[in-house]
Amino acid sequence: MGESFGVALGEVAVITFNRPVNILSSGVLRDLIVTLDALRESAKVLVFFGEGATFVAGADIKEMSGFGVEEARSFARLIHSAFNAIEAFASPVIAGVNGFALGGGCELALACDIVIASESAVFGMPEINLGIVPGGGGTKRLAERVGKMKAKELILTGRRVSADEALRIGLVNKVVPKDRLKEEVLSLAGAVAAKPVQCARAAKRLVEAGSFEEEMSVWTDLFSFDERLRLMTEFLVRKKG
Repeated sequence: MGESFGVALGEVAVITFNRPVNILSSGVLRDLIVTLDALRESAKVLVFFGEGATFVAGADIKEMSGFGVEEARSFARLIHSAFNAIEAFASPVIAGVNGFALGGGCELALACDIVIASESAVFGMPEINLGIVPGGGGTKRLAERVGKMKAKELILTGRRVSADEALRIGLVNKVVPKDRLKEEVLSLAGAVAAKPVQCARAAKRLVEAGSFEEEMSVWTDLFSFDERLRLMTEFLVRKKG
């Protein structure tokens, strides 16, 4: 694990980007992929935070400025691998966005299942201002989140989006006061972690890419778990009482 983020282990695992300005270099992305793999089995919920004025300000422009075509191709594969690993993480993933989430930072948030933003959060896809386009899955994930027309507007203009606008267009789930962000996110993460892990993982998988047939199959299979019987029995006892 690298020095650009800290990791708190537990049923709710927390990855916190902790540099003065959080950026995604090749080294950070490789460390992130390794960390995600290490947390895959143990975490019931994974949470991302950023310290300071940024959640993640984007990819490392200084590093990218020296790329030729082949280096750019390798970096694109690396950043896609990292964000695909977040999206494919078996358990739910929550982003708590406190400040700037631009370019790669916005793409990282888009790869998460739930995004809670502080009032000071700022989102954007400014790549066009650097002579490129989003390269970490942003063109597809942003369109899936906010619709094609709004995605085109934001990508083609490169303009920044406030937390309130992000909420209106469906980019985030909720906006909270800055001093309550961590509390709100960890409370939500704890509530999700308290649910049956097999249900949470199955629900995430079905929403992402499931079919009606797969839903019926998963629903049926969950009746084999003792926890299902316990929870249904407890419900009936409470109802009777």
